[in-house]
Amino acid sequence: MLHSTYHHKDTNEDSKTSAVFENLMLLPDNVFWNLLRRACFDNDTMPRNSGVLLSYEFWPHWDSTGTKNASYVEPDLFLRFQEFDVIIEAKYGDFGGQYEHQWRQEITAYRNEYDYDKPFVFIAVGGNPSVLVNTISVQKKEVGIFKCSWLSILIAINKYQSELETISVPDMNVSATRRLLENIILA
Repeated sequence: MLHSTYHHKDTNEDSKTSAVFENLMLLPDNVFWNLLRRACFDNDTMPRNSGVLLSYEFWPHWDSTGTKNASYVEPDLFLRFQEFDVIIEAKYGDFGGQYEHQWRQEITAYRNEYDYDKPFVFIAVGGNPSVLVNTISVQKKEVGIFKCSWLSILIAINKYQSELETISVPDMNVSATRRLLENIILA
């Protein structure tokens, strides 16, 4: 919850997003991406390899040109991996709150800020009435909205934790990873 405190975000949604993702980002980059990818329901067309996590930003303020927002557009988390970018829009619960209008605004604002040619992935965490990928058209480009729930993230983490427990002689990295996974589960 360091990031939600630092950014003066005091909603349940923001502290949950911060607590879960700041711990996920402490995992090795390939583990972090694979857990997030596994948590998405319809992930067949998602990239498999992310490369290095180059940077991240919680609640960035992007240029709102072309949107209905007056001053800025604020996704919950923006990740820049070596191979692609990721926009994450998170909702507190798993049963409602995601809106296509908000996705469009965030994608438009992303395009105002970043290179049009770099691939990007949009993930809607929680609040999805459907688990199927939505395809929306933004600035004459088709964009897939991948979905996961907080529960599916928890399931992916529990499954990975079980895989680590099968290692007969764990090293220090495995034990550190297991502690991080416990923190994420608590969050």
